[in-house]
Amino acid sequence: MELNGHDELTEAERAAFDALPRERMPSRLLEERTVRELRERGIIRPAARRRKLPPSWLAAGIAAALALFTSGVAVGQWLGARGTADALAQIRETDSTAESALHVQRAGSAYVAALTRLVEAADSATATEAAQAREVALAALWAAANEVVRLAPDDPVTGQILRGFERARQEQSAPDEEEPPVRQVIWF
Repeated sequence: MELNGHDELTEAERAAFDALPRERMPSRLLEERTVRELRERGIIRPAARRRKLPPSWLAAGIAAALALFTSGVAVGQWLGARGTADALAQIRETDSTAESALHVQRAGSAYVAALTRLVEAADSATATEAAQAREVALAALWAAANEVVRLAPDDPVTGQILRGFERARQEQSAPDEEEPPVRQVIWF
């Protein structure tokens, strides 16, 4: 402290003053008195007393928790098993589709190979044998095109093949009559 510009503390007093703590925790008694005074003035409510639950309530709570946990596990396993079964069914269906596509590919390759042999044999065949071979090849192509239309009804290539067969059939049935040209529209 300074009074009239003079320092009244000695060096020892100044060192003792500087050594004092800057903050100090209030005692437990002061805290209790302050809380009691605030409650009396109605600023804070009295502390709610916890009552002890009877053991039957505790047992009922534990049983309910176990039942909830067990039912959750059971439902989770059921949903997981159902999801797995659905996934396996989808895999089987995909495998079946892939297997069918493989059969079609093999049959198509065999068809092309047979046509190649037929063309090679047609050079030495009679006109009747060649016409018969052509008829068999076209019948297989017509049947295949009909099945592709069932698989993909809007496929323009298959539609053209079938329209070509229809035109050829009409031309064979009435070669003498001249029909007006038919305008073809392909829808996509």
